Amino acid sequence: MASQVTGKPATLLRVLALSAAFLLAAGERVKNKIYDEIQGDMPCFKRFNGTHEIGCTSKFFGNTGVLHVIEEKADFDWVYEHGPHQPYVLAFTPLFLTEAVLERARDSGKVSGVVVVVPEDFDPETQLLDGFSGETECPDDYLGLYSASSNPNYSGYCRRKPWNPNGTSMLYTSWEFPIFLITNQTSVDNIHSCFEKFNKPVNGMPRDWPLCSMELKSNMFGTTNSEVCMRRASIGPLSTDNFCDPLYDYNIWGTLKPMNMSEEIPEKSVIIVAARMDAATMFDNISPGANSAVSGIVTLMSAAAAIFKHKEEIINTSNKNILFILFQGETWGYIGSSRVVWDMEQGQFPYKVKDDVKDQIAQINLTHIDYFIELEQVGQAMTSSQLYLHTDPISNSNSEVKEETDNLLEIFENASDLFDKLNLIPVKEEVPLPPSSIQSFLKRVNISGVVITDHEGEFKNPYYESFLDNYRNVKYEAYSDADLYHKHITNIASLLATAIYKLATNTTKKIEADPELTNELLYCYMKNMTCNLVQENGGDMAKYMESKPAKLYVSVENGERERSYVTMYLMAWLLGDEVKRDQQDCKIESIYNMSQFYYYPRAGNGTCVQSTVRMTDAMSPAFLIDDYDWKSGEYSTWTESGWKLTKVMIFLRPSVLEEVAVVCGGVVSLVLSVIVVHFMNSRADLLFGLSTPPAAC
Repeated sequence: MASQVTGKPATLLRVLALSAAFLLAAGERVKNKIYDEIQGDMPCFKRFNGTHEIGCTSKFFGNTGVLHVIEEKADFDWVYEHGPHQPYVLAFTPLFLTEAVLERARDSGKVSGVVVVVPEDFDPETQLLDGFSGETECPDDYLGLYSASSNPNYSGYCRRKPWNPNGTSMLYTSWEFPIFLITNQTSVDNIHSCFEKFNKPVNGMPRDWPLCSMELKSNMFGTTNSEVCMRRASIGPLSTDNFCDPLYDYNIWGTLKPMNMSEEIPEKSVIIVAARMDAATMFDNISPGANSAVSGIVTLMSAAAAIFKHKEEIINTSNKNILFILFQGETWGYIGSSRVVWDMEQGQFPYKVKDDVKDQIAQINLTHIDYFIELEQVGQAMTSSQLYLHTDPISNSNSEVKEETDNLLEIFENASDLFDKLNLIPVKEEVPLPPSSIQSFLKRVNISGVVITDHEGEFKNPYYESFLDNYRNVKYEAYSDADLYHKHITNIASLLATAIYKLATNTTKKIEADPELTNELLYCYMKNMTCNLVQENGGDMAKYMESKPAKLYVSVENGERERSYVTMYLMAWLLGDEVKRDQQDCKIESIYNMSQFYYYPRAGNGTCVQSTVRMTDAMSPAFLIDDYDWKSGEYSTWTESGWKLTKVMIFLRPSVLEEVAVVCGGVVSLVLSVIVVHFMNSRADLLFGLSTPPAAC
């Protein structure tokens, strides 16, 4: 027989095993008592282009520091000159979010991280009198039309008269320590409460341990620049983590008339109506872009819906077609528009020719473009009712283009006469275009076009490309009888639709957009993407929307693009005709087909819509060209770093001596435990009165 351990030693082993299990289980509870996890889903993160890196990162295991809440400028001096408990994590409101503050923190050697707290009662209009923009003073200037111009009046214009005077360039700076945005009021209260109780100096004197501390985790995998980062990713599967990914999303577009490959498209027969669809901030998960993007998106969609009601009139009286398009990635070097231009030059817009596809959609190239109308920031003209028409002085030096441009301006001015509350002002001919997608086209072809904005010179938007460019910035009051904003956007959409109708048919007709539709769209994009309009007409991806404003960051190939699919379904609904097909038959044979089919399960058996709307890739041509010169400045080279986890935790930290004492005590306890267990095991027969079991037969 084999020997067995019985009696008290077995009982002892069971007790030890149960004790160990208890300690392991209790360890998790102890951790939960030590650390209080607060909002950590809005970190500043790393991005790269062909020459350098920007953004923020923490160390691999996170950055830890003693919390110090900044309430006035003197608090910074206290930390840097008198604070004895470095490193510190600084917490302050957007009032102190300036380039000088972050540079001093980075260079001091006493700061390991920053949290920007935004209390519910924070009012940027009264507390940020000068505005705040993380963008540069000359957005996208390095990849724009005028960067390589031989005329110094154009190439140096923005340096003399910045479009974005509130620009700080903080979005394009490498900070090398974590920065988090915290908007959750409970988390904001926890930070202030912990600081007041344990850390706030008394009569200028520092408090003693324990001290309230924070741990910020946002370790980024990418490094150096896009060329290095992409090369590391192509070496092989050395890691399951992505070093970086190209910025990538989809352009959403559709035409008024279907375009069949079998029918030749006449030259100069396509009127492009465009707006951009993306915005940016320093932080992840928040990019509202109320004026920088949403004002143009909603105006375009509302105008498209209004003009579509007159589709048959245009088809019967004109050979013109209208292409409505929302460009993605324009914030990061005109990614979407430059990709469309590149595809047109390659003979593959929207797709390459497929011999085996019936009713394939026709290809469009640069020769087909007649006019280009673009909506940039238009939301902050509500009080003045003044809109500005910008044109390109370089292309207008061509007499034929100049004549067409003058005709375009005249059509808009005549259309504005039909709407009492709008005043259109052409900008001086010698002034170059503001940042706009049409510049990608004008770099390749001379076309007549206009960019419609709410500013003549510098931006009226004080929070361009920041988390404060939200519905408050444009004074939108959802579903309020007192709201003037949706009426303002509706008027612009009506003006746009009226001008388009005139361009297409050479006939004047006042076309009015639907104010209810405009209001719904504004509410969805600026306040709540779980709105009824999105849930009913946003397709399968609508169920993934959150009750928050739309996230308008361009993202990466495997990133969050639900709002792109939702926008495509909304556009298809606005530019589509209901057809009698059940859900099973409401599908396309191929994305290359002239028309697409969309199913909307709103009520009963649902609705099937036939539309021309679709999406095409919005990724920079730089990532498609073999041996592309990353430093050439021809195309955008922006990539985004990969990361696994972002987290912010707050906890009480004892003094260093106490931490050392605890560690040493633990080591001594471990050694004594090993000695005691070894002694008891070797003397088990004496201690527990057991005899040696008989040997096996």
